[in-house]
Amino acid sequence: MDFKKLMSYQNMLQKDLRKEQLIDRKIELLTIINNLTTDPRNIVQKEQVIIEAHRNGFSEEETDELIEKLKEDNIIYESTPGFIKKR
Repeated sequence: MDFKKLMSYQNMLQKDLRKEQLIDRKIELLTIINNLTTDPRNIVQKEQVIIEAHRNGFSEEETDELIEKLKEDNIIYESTPGFIKKR
């Protein structure tokens, strides 16, 4: 195997690993959201999610980014400003 092929393969593996890590973090944050959702309407205050995520090793920036990604994935949405609701 030549060097270029080896580097290409290594880059592909790194991309796959980053994707898996992102998926794992999204699942972790969604678990936090699920645990905080005790309201019968399935809503939780965004600030509560940020605080609990911080307790679990997430930075505020990472939490905000992951919330946006979960919104893009159509898994959650903000029913009213500052409140997250699962779909």
